[in-house]
Amino acid sequence: MEIKTILFPTDFSERAQLALKEAIYFSQLAGAHLIIFHVYHHPVGEERYHSLEALEKDIDLNFEALQKAYPALAKVSHSFRRELGISVDTIIETAEKDEIDMIIMATKGARGFGELWGSKTASIVQKVKIPIIVLPNNSSLQNVKTIGLAYDYSKESSSDTLHWLVNASELLKTDVAVITVDMKEDALNEHKKAVKKQVINQLEDIPYSFNYSHHEDVEEGLMSFCHENDIGLISIVPHTYNFIEELFHESLTQKMVFHSDIPLLVIK
Repeated sequence: MEIKTILFPTDFSERAQLALKEAIYFSQLAGAHLIIFHVYHHPVGEERYHSLEALEKDIDLNFEALQKAYPALAKVSHSFRRELGISVDTIIETAEKDEIDMIIMATKGARGFGELWGSKTASIVQKVKIPIIVLPNNSSLQNVKTIGLAYDYSKESSSDTLHWLVNASELLKTDVAVITVDMKEDALNEHKKAVKKQVINQLEDIPYSFNYSHHEDVEEGLMSFCHENDIGLISIVPHTYNFIEELFHESLTQKMVFHSDIPLLVIK
């Protein structure tokens, strides 16, 4: 599936600046147009800006600074856009309205749902209907050798869903390690065996392997496996780890957005 347009939300923080380098890199590989997007709101109370015009001027200066700071932008089709609104809602609406193919964004992460930017990222991941790459602080998409796909074969995925994974693998020139935590291959029932065959058919054009790891906590087991096996990008298809929500009342995807120090590719 062709990636034509990538949306990169930024708050101009150092964390977002580091992630922009990765967004440029991936956009160049995909031959996609990169929209660098900032959402702002009316100044209120004791905020630094006393007028909307002053705020907008400063945003434009920040865009100019990014243009100078990242010479690689000259090699990528790109545009800068600012929009007045509420960050999460505006990002989601823009993705739908402009038919964005993928979102790439930074997250600070947190041990809990009180951290502001991490919460925003989790909300966007939960609500958008397109693939999103989440970049923890100081993480990179460059030199990724293996993409890890978290999968327990409880539910089938559409061919379009895993096609995104194949596309990312081909762009980044990686293999794919399908990772199942706390389940052995001989424990697969007939339904899960059928789902596994479907996965094999969808991954047949790229190098792949099936891996099984035991750990009482799926998230910790997944992270341990990825660190021990040099997994540079973790792919999660929401609802394929169906039992996580029942056990923890929190999806694996949301937990990983907060806790992972490895980039995530969430595919809907």
